[in-house]
Amino acid sequence: MMKKLMSFLLCIALLCTTLPALADLDTAFEAGNLKLVETDSVCTPAVSDFELTEDMLTVIAELAPEMDVPAMVEEALKAGPPTVLSLAPSGNAAILELAGYGICFFEGKYHVIYPGASRGVEDTCGNRKDFFMRFAGNYRTSIDDYSGMIWSPDGQYVTVSNMYVLFGGAKVGILAPMIIDVSTGEIILLDAFPTDKGFGQTVSAACFSRDGRYLYYILYGRFEDARICLCRCDLATGETEALLKSEERAFIPPLRALADGSLLLNDNNQTRTSEFGSVFRFAEKDGEWILEHIEGTATTRYASPSRLFYSEKSGYVVTLDNTLLVRPYSFQVFRPEEDFVSLDRYLCLSEEKDEVISLTGAELEAAATAAQELCKDIEPKSRDNAVNALPFRCIEYAVMSPDGNYLLAVTVSTDGPIADYIRDLFLIRLTDLAVRRVDGPDARSIALGTYLNWRRAIEWNTDTLIIVTDTGVKTYQFE
Repeated sequence: MMKKLMSFLLCIALLCTTLPALADLDTAFEAGNLKLVETDSVCTPAVSDFELTEDMLTVIAELAPEMDVPAMVEEALKAGPPTVLSLAPSGNAAILELAGYGICFFEGKYHVIYPGASRGVEDTCGNRKDFFMRFAGNYRTSIDDYSGMIWSPDGQYVTVSNMYVLFGGAKVGILAPMIIDVSTGEIILLDAFPTDKGFGQTVSAACFSRDGRYLYYILYGRFEDARICLCRCDLATGETEALLKSEERAFIPPLRALADGSLLLNDNNQTRTSEFGSVFRFAEKDGEWILEHIEGTATTRYASPSRLFYSEKSGYVVTLDNTLLVRPYSFQVFRPEEDFVSLDRYLCLSEEKDEVISLTGAELEAAATAAQELCKDIEPKSRDNAVNALPFRCIEYAVMSPDGNYLLAVTVSTDGPIADYIRDLFLIRLTDLAVRRVDGPDARSIALGTYLNWRRAIEWNTDTLIIVTDTGVKTYQFE
């Protein structure tokens, strides 16, 4: 324990007086000269920048009273550079890592992330300790899930959903939601649900309301009368309420708060054998919360949304669609505030040209059927062979720009039934669907592959992109 605590206190942070805003890409995009360059954002904070809160010191003193924490922190400032794991869209906060341990930055101060006990609900299930050990043991994997870090609008709070543990085999899911108060480093335990404590549940998706008052989250698991439970926590009072229960499989993250207060969610129900829909929406009507299934006219049995992006700045939603339930070869772009306009088309990146092709649901289904027919005699018979035969680029991963006007896509080119796995980076302008290649990092180095759907590979919250590569987490900016 002594060694682990000493290592924990060796966490130092990046000195960020103001985290940068998104650079204007329009000029570079028009010129077709887009390049990502690795940035050196390492800086050593002064002792005065590292705040040791009373609560944190109390927790450490209870575990190891012989420790001289201030002296150890001063020594830690001489250690190597931290890794930037996440930057808040608000530009005033960050989560960082050194040697597997986490710290946070908020408005000029740095704090050790620690298992607080002064706020939140009583820890009857050992969740606070379990969650803390995830941070202390292997911090980066704690945010390598579908949603990555989920920030409050003001950057003070951050949380993660736990979808990856649900599908992680022997890993045990966290039964209650956690948030980190980035202004102090304190991990706060919230209530999972006032009843059904004995049932296995996990937080599958979460988001903050636009005004920062609430944290919404979905509990997925076994309830007496439902499969999911939508909950809401008032961050000012700590009060948690259950808003809705349902048997629908509406739990695939990420969860996104729209301008009207409703919540958007993937519809990735891979148990269906007929046509697939598009998205789910939780909405409050006449004082009650309801779950709506938003179906576009382009539904097809060969496509199912696997990722969802939304920008309140541009109003765009982008969904990546798994084709034949294996890989995303198509995507959709629409505006929920404009009655989900454009939800009647599928979009694909051409294999031959750097351009977007627009297809109806029938056209995409015909292309998928033709690919299956082409590969029906290929051994071993698999859906991989079929999707590799599609005349489109596989979009292995994508992320939306902070202003919501661009989509950065990691693609795989194919050549007939067997993919050659040549990766490229493309930037797609959502206003007109123009496409440009992006130079810079080797796309093959981006950490994709196993558990692809449940890991974060790229974060783009400010003009700095955080990319998880085969050799570690690195930061980039457009030149």
